[in-house]
Amino acid sequence: MAPLRVIDPSGIYHVMSRGNYRHVIFPDDDHFARYLFLVERVTARRKWIVLDWCLMPNHYHLLIQLTDGGLSDGMRELNGCFSRWSNAVLDRTGTGHLVRNRFTCRHVATDSHLLNVARYLALNPVGAGLVPTPEEWHLSGYRALAGLDHPLRFHRPTELLRYFGPDPAVAVQSYQQFVCNSPVPEGLDPWSDHGYDVVRSGA
Repeated sequence: MAPLRVIDPSGIYHVMSRGNYRHVIFPDDDHFARYLFLVERVTARRKWIVLDWCLMPNHYHLLIQLTDGGLSDGMRELNGCFSRWSNAVLDRTGTGHLVRNRFTCRHVATDSHLLNVARYLALNPVGAGLVPTPEEWHLSGYRALAGLDHPLRFHRPTELLRYFGPDPAVAVQSYQQFVCNSPVPEGLDPWSDHGYDVVRSGA
């Protein structure tokens, strides 16, 4: 049995889940839309502040500020509801787990770790070869953070942008430069235990 997690009830966490055996969990737009609907519902119920997010075909990332704990219960609800819905829609009930049984989470304890996670999320689709630039991936928080789109209802980009300066316009510009002037994080493994503080020179 895996050890119980020690969760700071007001901490910031980088949360990830991926398909069992790395299989695709978002095969079409309906799956992406359903998942985002569930994120909105769980976020409101648990009073999470979502600083950033990114959905990929076979996994997803959430950067969450907790306000009153509830991380494990919320993730159980989120993954469980989505898996049951997807299995029913695709008629694969009883064929096994859609996502890995236990979500991965990393406590984000420093500003440098937070910024590295934000950069990784923005560049993840680019590093995976899905799009040439982060603004072309519409299934992440990058476009809202960069001032190109209105944020989804669960997303609070201003909470992340304040790390880039007190002036909103300057913060948006600084965020864009921070992401787009950085090398694509090839070979980084956010699922590993070492986190992000030492992943790349210049981080």
